[in-house]
Amino acid sequence: MTSGRKSITSMKSMKSMKSMRRTNAAIVVAVLVASVSTALAAAAAPAVGQMDERTKRSLGLTTDTIQAVLKDLQVYDMSDIGPAMRLRAYVFAHKDDPRTRNETEAALLAFVQGAPAPAGLMEACRALSLIGGPDSVPVLAALAVEPGTTDAARYALERIPAGEADAALLAALDKAQGDVRRGIIFSIGERRAAAAVPALARLAAGKDVVLASDAIKALGKIGGAEAIEALTSALKRTALRSEAGSALLLAAEGALAGGDKAAAMSVYNRVFAAKVPAALRQAAFKGRIAAGPDAQATILEALAGKDTTLHAPALILVRESFGPDEIGPVAELMARLPEPAQVQLAALLADYPVGTAQPYLLAAAESPSVGVRLAALRAIAKAGDGKAVGFLAAKAARTAGAERDAAREALARMKGADVDAAVLEHLGQASDEAVEAELIRAASERRIAEAKPALMELVESGPPGLKPRAAAALRTLGAQADIPALLDLLGGLEAEPDREAMQEAIAAVARTNPRELARAGEVKARLAAEQDARKRADLLRVLGKIGDDSALANVRAALADPDPVVADAAVRALAEWPTITARDDVLGIARESIELNHRVLAIRACVRMIGLEPHRAPEGATADLLNVLALSPRAEEKRLVLGMLGRFPCVTSLKTAESLLADTEVAAEAKLAADRIRNALK
Repeated sequence: MTSGRKSITSMKSMKSMKSMRRTNAAIVVAVLVASVSTALAAAAAPAVGQMDERTKRSLGLTTDTIQAVLKDLQVYDMSDIGPAMRLRAYVFAHKDDPRTRNETEAALLAFVQGAPAPAGLMEACRALSLIGGPDSVPVLAALAVEPGTTDAARYALERIPAGEADAALLAALDKAQGDVRRGIIFSIGERRAAAAVPALARLAAGKDVVLASDAIKALGKIGGAEAIEALTSALKRTALRSEAGSALLLAAEGALAGGDKAAAMSVYNRVFAAKVPAALRQAAFKGRIAAGPDAQATILEALAGKDTTLHAPALILVRESFGPDEIGPVAELMARLPEPAQVQLAALLADYPVGTAQPYLLAAAESPSVGVRLAALRAIAKAGDGKAVGFLAAKAARTAGAERDAAREALARMKGADVDAAVLEHLGQASDEAVEAELIRAASERRIAEAKPALMELVESGPPGLKPRAAAALRTLGAQADIPALLDLLGGLEAEPDREAMQEAIAAVARTNPRELARAGEVKARLAAEQDARKRADLLRVLGKIGDDSALANVRAALADPDPVVADAAVRALAEWPTITARDDVLGIARESIELNHRVLAIRACVRMIGLEPHRAPEGATADLLNVLALSPRAEEKRLVLGMLGRFPCVTSLKTAESLLADTEVAAEAKLAADRIRNALK
């Protein structure tokens, strides 16, 4: 039904639509201003006497007579909203008193016959639309047939409730010509003037296609048996078939709203059977469902049929026609539908009970069409339970791209404790490492704390490819109380990737401690008692990742360790320190170390740490970067310094960047940095 209404609205006369938009905008402005004026008058009442007359008039605070108000409208050109506002305020103040209402109406009628400015005429007719009665109709009818006054007059006639307005517009229909006549047809339609149906029917059957189109639209608004018959005849005219179809749909909607389902169904059937555009046929089909006795049967028939244009509107109405326990017959048609309809149905099933929808969605997730598979996987995220866990893990393990992402998202988003239980049940039992890896990911993303024992077991004795994945999952699942056990696991690992993953996990868990200077306590204690060089090195790396400043002394002391493995780990720990506290330490290493790789690590750490203070005074940051630059013989580190210089624009940083333009190895980066600084300093 909505598409039919949109079609009808879009076919309104352009001129009338523009007039209506101008009118509606002016009404909104006038009402708002009148409301503001009333509030201002109440708030400023004691001060009104102190205002000059011009200010009071602009705010509508005067007690002018209607003649005084209309005098300003005689030459009104909308450059000053004051006259229109005063008229609006006057009308609202007098519309409820019969005597003053009639006096105001008479004054307005005299005004509109006096050839006022067009904008003034529009304001007066707008006022008549609120208070006008039978006495206004003859005057407005005379104005409605004149090109210069028709829009304003028709605006009032469309809204005056008196039945005489229908007769006046109908009489004007034969007198008017051209665009004026088209506007009158539009107004007759707006008033739903049933008496005009015979005249409109003649126009709809006439040779003038433009007038016929306007008459058809008006007949659709009026509705009723006589109008429907005229529109049915117009439906046979090829040139006007779309307009007639849209008008019939509007008439049917009116019949349905009035409770006459039989009449509405008859109209919907006529449009559905006609050779109208697909959009109108779809709208008629939806109307048949709304007006028919058995919506479910109509929907199922359409879905099982060969007319693919009906699948989308049928599926749109499924949700309001099929309850939670009734969706089965629709879901059974999934495999028979074309791909677009399968995608639409999959999304629809996501809102139905898991027990009903999930089997069909799992089957659709194996469709040859990637679009259908994706839609099904996304629906399973809402309509899936523990029974889908194994399927989704395998799907994520054996696909790539969007399909893998959809399977992973479904594993992470499915609701219910049974989903967590199913993940735990499968974890550690899957024969395929790729599937096991997806289950590890799911346990982490779902924050399944009960998965920690299984993950720790995988870290300790699982397949090599799963150890770092399980360790990474413990980053999100571990708690402070788990740190001793995690440190034990770290001590038992041999492969470097496994140890690095566990170092990251321990550091991440330690950083959850709100007491910043107590985060490394357990690690420091282990370090003090540990004798094995490799294990001490691992513990130092953990300290560097935690960034607990209370552990800096431990790391500094390790720099002098006679074992090169331990000393190297201390350098790397300081280079990884997440705060600026270790900046002087790494700067010292950059200056004094005899190991090139240590100097490089330290220089890069210095640059990174300088960048941790983006709001620092540019001159101070640049001075530090100059110190680092002096220690950087390699082009790679010079590029890092240049990249950071651009973030601290000042005269010194600009000169530094320009000084490196002659260095062929970094000239391009120097130019970029200089340009960036120069632009920032403008």
